[in-house]
Amino acid sequence: MKYTTRILALALFSAVLAGCATDGHDGKAAAPAMSAADASTHKNVEAALAAEPQLAGAKIKADVKDGAVTLSGDVKNDWLKYLAETTAKKASGVKSVKNSIKVD
Repeated sequence: MKYTTRILALALFSAVLAGCATDGHDGKAAAPAMSAADASTHKNVEAALAAEPQLAGAKIKADVKDGAVTLSGDVKNDWLKYLAETTAKKASGVKSVKNSIKVD
């Protein structure tokens, strides 16, 4: 009887520990690493957008893949959407720009 109780207690303890174990992942697929060229292009686009005074305070995100930039976020009007696109196009390393920015 003692052994049965100990075995059940050990099994329960093991189950609790197994439930607490993690593999370091949150269930989401990891984003592929950005190439050095894309990282440089991303930095250039972010810097260009930040340097444009009319875009100050705009929440614009730039994603880069093989030199192709996708802009997303929100701006107040169509002019700012256009300005963000033309500003991004001028950044070093940019091959194309897809403008997915929404106008509030």
